[in-house]
Amino acid sequence: MSATPALKSALFVDFDNVYSGLRRLDVAYAEAFASDPLRWLNWVTTQLAMPLAPEAPVQRRILVRRCYLNPVMYQRFRFGFSKAGFEIIDCPPMTSAGKTSTDIHMVLDMVDVLQSPTHYDEFIVFSADADFTPLLRKLRRDDRRTTIFAAGATSASYDASSDLIIDPDAFVSEALGFGDEDSTPTAPPDFESLLSQAEALVWSVVDKSPEPIMLPALTRILATQVPGLTDSRWAGRGTFTGFLRDLTLDPLRIDRENNWLYDPRRLRGAGAGAPEAPRGVRADAPLSAASVAAPTAATPASDPRAQIERLLADAVATSARPVAVARLAHLVRQHVPGIDTDWLGHGTFKRLLETLHPPGVEISWSHLGGHALDPQRHAPDFLSQSAATAGDLPSHDPRWPQVAPMLQVANLPAMPGYKYRAVLQALSTALAEGPYALASTSKRIHELCLDAHVSVSRPDVHALLRALLFNGFDPTTSPTSFDDLVATTCGVALAACEREGMSISDDDRAALLGWVVSEQETHDV
Repeated sequence: MSATPALKSALFVDFDNVYSGLRRLDVAYAEAFASDPLRWLNWVTTQLAMPLAPEAPVQRRILVRRCYLNPVMYQRFRFGFSKAGFEIIDCPPMTSAGKTSTDIHMVLDMVDVLQSPTHYDEFIVFSADADFTPLLRKLRRDDRRTTIFAAGATSASYDASSDLIIDPDAFVSEALGFGDEDSTPTAPPDFESLLSQAEALVWSVVDKSPEPIMLPALTRILATQVPGLTDSRWAGRGTFTGFLRDLTLDPLRIDRENNWLYDPRRLRGAGAGAPEAPRGVRADAPLSAASVAAPTAATPASDPRAQIERLLADAVATSARPVAVARLAHLVRQHVPGIDTDWLGHGTFKRLLETLHPPGVEISWSHLGGHALDPQRHAPDFLSQSAATAGDLPSHDPRWPQVAPMLQVANLPAMPGYKYRAVLQALSTALAEGPYALASTSKRIHELCLDAHVSVSRPDVHALLRALLFNGFDPTTSPTSFDDLVATTCGVALAACEREGMSISDDDRAALLGWVVSEQETHDV
């Protein structure tokens, strides 16, 4: 049996740049990066995606590991990097301002490795310094793959010159261990996750009951078995009725006269005027226990992996929209009792899911805890598609074509203007209430936005905070009133436009300001 081909990699870490960038986000992140490099190095080696995904399985081997470090400032972190097998290149300050020669050392070493008799397939650069852009382009011309991790503001040309950009949120949560699935979550569940869990629970209750479900009883069941549902004001819908209306429950019916929920396919006389049951499960039918029944003869129960793959494939095939991973986990628990003790030796459902290959199913981890979708039927940008249905896409605002390039160049999230207003108001309030820490502050922002009936995703909150922090905003010393935060946000966008050579008119500036302070229109959230 042939061995898995190796991707020969060389890793170059600008320690000062990465440490200071992570420290802007949270001191704990920086300390974890500096104190335990073996942990995140193992993540890079075993879990990080490959640049320009190869056709055959490839194993990354980091043959060169070099860390460029200011010994005057960071001597205490040498041991951890030495233990992780790094060559440590001392880069002491060369000027009274503390400027080191790290960048020139890194460039010379990368050129040296490029000319080595060993062919290195991938160059991994941990730095946000755009001075490395010409070198990345040279590596590309020499047909080498490039991967970057930037804990700071970067230029568009620097990002475009790399084949793979390590997502800061993924690095913090997965590589540094601040988002392990076994840990207690620090933020309220996302609305999509709450909806998915509630849908699965409602279908489970209805399928098991020989009688209609009284709505007060259903309210208690959801409130007690879906954590965070009532705390989030019914996923931002405000009332149980509004929440129930947004679940995908067709063909279930609510009988207002009797105040119950029933399935007309099984209980034809349950309510006045109950419709006839449809024959079979429609292509756009909701995800239910009936539509993902026990495994077929082709997938015997003795093979749990095949059973789960069939279950996932059927779930996605019978759903009109992508299916949240949390919802899939709930269904698997229902149909494969006891599996959640160790998830077939993988520890978590997510890790098990990454080893499965259900036909016609792709898994996207880019939004809200992950979704399974059929690329032939579901739009890849399904969250934006859902937002469009609710009239909540930024592009529905006629100002969007003017504002979008300014936000994009500064890596600011593509949110409607009223969400910017809500997040900045919440940030101002959170900083006035207590000291800044990324986890607790972002959690408080979520709570305040919920109180204002505004749904903002955690990735968007983090993207906004990251853009501000990476561009000089200091929560402990900078002005933090709402007006000050508006000015800071606009300043970050305009500075990025100037850095990239974009021509910005007074009308553009006015449009950007108007966007960030937009009042919320009537939205059904």
